[in-house]
Amino acid sequence: MIESSSLVLILASVLVTSLALIKGLIIVLPNVFLRPPARYRARINNAMKKVELEPRKNVQMDFGWKHGSVRRQMILAAAKPCEYGNGPLSNNQISIGVSDKLERKQFVNLLVPELRTNARTLYGFFHPYCNAGGGGEKVLWKAVQSTLARNPGNVALIYTGDTDATPQDILHSVGKRFDYELDKDRIVFIYLEKRRFVDSKMWPHFTLLGQALGSSLLTAEALYKCPPDVWCDTMGYPFGYPVVYYLTKIPIITYTHYPVISTDMLNKLKLSRGSKLLKTVKYCYWTLFMMWYRHVGSYVTTAVTNSTWTNNHIKQIWNNTIPRIIYPPCSTEKLVLKHDNWERKNQVVVIAQFRPEKRHELIIASFAQFIGTLQNNSEAPVLILIGSTRSQEDRAYVHKLSFWAHEELKVPRKLLKFHTDCPYDQIKQYLSESTYGINAMWNEHFGIAVVEYVASGLIPLVHASAGPLLDIVVPWDVEHRSQVKRNTTETRTGFFFKDKSDPDYDELLDAKKYPTLSELFVTVINLTANEKKGISKRGRECVLHKFSDFKFHQDWSLVLEQVESRSNGIPSKKRK
Repeated sequence: MIESSSLVLILASVLVTSLALIKGLIIVLPNVFLRPPARYRARINNAMKKVELEPRKNVQMDFGWKHGSVRRQMILAAAKPCEYGNGPLSNNQISIGVSDKLERKQFVNLLVPELRTNARTLYGFFHPYCNAGGGGEKVLWKAVQSTLARNPGNVALIYTGDTDATPQDILHSVGKRFDYELDKDRIVFIYLEKRRFVDSKMWPHFTLLGQALGSSLLTAEALYKCPPDVWCDTMGYPFGYPVVYYLTKIPIITYTHYPVISTDMLNKLKLSRGSKLLKTVKYCYWTLFMMWYRHVGSYVTTAVTNSTWTNNHIKQIWNNTIPRIIYPPCSTEKLVLKHDNWERKNQVVVIAQFRPEKRHELIIASFAQFIGTLQNNSEAPVLILIGSTRSQEDRAYVHKLSFWAHEELKVPRKLLKFHTDCPYDQIKQYLSESTYGINAMWNEHFGIAVVEYVASGLIPLVHASAGPLLDIVVPWDVEHRSQVKRNTTETRTGFFFKDKSDPDYDELLDAKKYPTLSELFVTVINLTANEKKGISKRGRECVLHKFSDFKFHQDWSLVLEQVESRSNGIPSKKRK
């Protein structure tokens, strides 16, 4: 028998050896992962020679598990990088671009990093739902536009799971929804097959854990298909950061819209009712998950948040970094009217994706209650609900809302209208002619729609929480053109409300401080024309100063400058 001291020695040796192997693997893994296979240039050259007389003929090549490293080199050498996406079918084969088939020798030579005179940097934007058309997607596409504008050598890789849309479809939608012009030749779409693993429906139980593991898998798929020089997570999948770090050792920029888990959630769980055992188990689960969330933040190079509320939470969680606030691009310079004329229709708009968390039901119920207090419906504004629908489920939700409002609550059809998937120009038209704008979401981390209301001259009626409360509908001093602390009739830029259905509603404090939305309707319809004009003017000045596309462009460029300086220059120049 082996003596206990010998057993301990053997176990210690195994442990030390295992740690050494793991450390060695971590060191060599990026080189193995990023280095293309031997003689790959010769294979490409021979394949191109076969179609030299027929450059339009498609040439597809398969490099197995190394195909991502080869695709990367081809993008760095290509005349038009956009020709090296993997297409919506998301297969492993690489099609050689038509532009490069016309210049075979030049392209094959440029596959050698040392022969490239104009170095390129590949910025990988991880945004699996890039075609959703919401505020998060607006941030993505403005960041892409600013990144490409910063340097002609920058290329944007878009990692998306929108396999039902071609690159042309997606870019057309971006122009239609956001009015952004993009250099399409320098945008490469990398389609991902495993997006379902980050869908909450995939994980009916232990959803947070399932989505975290799923996002790590999806991140690995993205890197496998084409590793970039800089990783930009603009959607909020932090649990993939260790995967990025250990496989590539590249800088990681994260733009956080909303913390995955927060101290608020833990505190709320403590105060909730229910089984003590279940609460204890769930609290332990969430606490362990929070520890993991804290850990993945240590891999971030530069942390960016979209609002004061989110920034405060991220500072608590990722205490190894100092996150900066970059407000989302809200195109305020395109929305602010040049005149102060108050010839607007008596109508209220709600611009929000048709999802339950946007609380359309609360808005409709409050509006119905308000109408019930009127002797004459002619005093009531028209309520217009505008929003995008992502799926058949969303469209069914709109139908359900419409039936409930008109058939059960008896809201007249002439006073309540639904408009889905409107073009950007039509949305701007509604904004330019309406008087009020509503946002009812609880703890809306920012609220681009609220900024659009204010920039367009509307009077915002918003829930008193998070972004709208702390960043957007803030007191503004017109004379000094600056934000002030006190909210008075001379500094007001909008109105707030709360509701008993709010998760954190305090019957004693909130009832005294804030009206309900139905009560607020009564207040705003009695405003004078001069009061409306004053609120509108102050709000426009405020949002033009804080939330323009140009301000986002400036701030995002500073982030890229910081990352470049930390990387000692252009990453792709140094890496093979």
